[in-house]
Amino acid sequence: MTVVSSLESPFFTVDFIADGIYAAIAKPGTGAMANAGIIDLGDRTLVFDTTMYTPQAGQALHNTAVQLFDRPVSLVINSHFHLDHVGGNQSFPNAVMISTDQTRTLMLERTQQFLSFALAHPEYPESVKASLEQETDERRRQELSIQLGDLLAMDAALLTLVPSPATISYDGSLTLHGSKRTAVLSAMGNGHSPCDAVLYLPGEEVLFAADLLFVHSHPSVQSGNVSEWIHILDRLGQEAFHTVVPGHGPVADKQALQSLQTYLTELLAQARLLSEQQDPLEAASCTPIPDAYQTWTLDSLYERNLKHLLHQLQSNE
Repeated sequence: MTVVSSLESPFFTVDFIADGIYAAIAKPGTGAMANAGIIDLGDRTLVFDTTMYTPQAGQALHNTAVQLFDRPVSLVINSHFHLDHVGGNQSFPNAVMISTDQTRTLMLERTQQFLSFALAHPEYPESVKASLEQETDERRRQELSIQLGDLLAMDAALLTLVPSPATISYDGSLTLHGSKRTAVLSAMGNGHSPCDAVLYLPGEEVLFAADLLFVHSHPSVQSGNVSEWIHILDRLGQEAFHTVVPGHGPVADKQALQSLQTYLTELLAQARLLSEQQDPLEAASCTPIPDAYQTWTLDSLYERNLKHLLHQLQSNE
C-alpha cells in the first residue's frame, strides 16, 4: 500500500487506496486510536469516522482532507458510537454529520458518561504509568506504553472535547451519489457494537469496515455480540471488494475477514469449553493464546474476551 508521506501527521499515516480514496491509519499511542477514510465523491469530500480519540487528532484529519482535495469537508460519517471513532467530530463544524439513529443516541449518552468518569478519576493515567514501570514482560510493556500514550493525549484534551452528534441519521442503508463515485452506507446490526455500519464504494470495490474488522490485532468484544458478529462477517464476505480498510490495523484484502471470523469462532468455542470446567474464570486466566494469534497486537484482550464471553454464557444459563 502506497503511503503519501507528504501528508503524514504525528497521529496517522495516509495510505493511497485508489484515485480519490485514502485511508488514515492511526499511529498507536498518539491519541489517534482508530482508522478513518477520506473520499472524493467528485463534488464533495467525505470523511468516514473522525477516527480520533482527541479533537487534536481530529483536527489533523480535517486538515489532511482539506489538503488532499483543496476544499472543505462536506460530509462526515460515524460508523458507531465508540469515542475513538467520533472523538474528532467537533473538528468538522461545517460538515453534515451522518450516523444511524442508534449511533447518534449512544454517542451522546456514552461520550458524556466517559467524560464524567475521566474527569472524576484524574489519577487513572498515573495508575497505568505505575503498571508500566513494574511490568517486566516486553510485549505487555509495549501494550501499556501505547495505552498510556493514548490516555495522556485524552487527559490533555478532556476540557476541550465537546460531544458532536450526527445532524442527519438513518436506519438501514443510505446511498450518497457524487459526481465521481457512489458511496453506500449500511447498518449491519450488533457485532462489535450495538450499531455497526460500513461504507462500501461499489465502483472501486473498496470497503471501509470500521470495527467490524481488526487486522493483526485482537478485537474487543466487550460491547457487542460475537455470534452475530460472525454472521455479519459472512454477509460482508459476499460483497464484491478487493480492498478493505479496518477500524484497527493495516489496509487488507478479503482474507482478513476470514481470519477474524475464524478467531471469533474459535474464541466462542473456547469459552463454551471453559464454561464446563469447575472454575472457568481461573481456567481462562491460564488459557494460552492460540499460535495463530500470538503475533497479534493487544494480546491482553484475549483473556478479557474469554472472560467476557464466560460471563455472558453464565448469565444465559
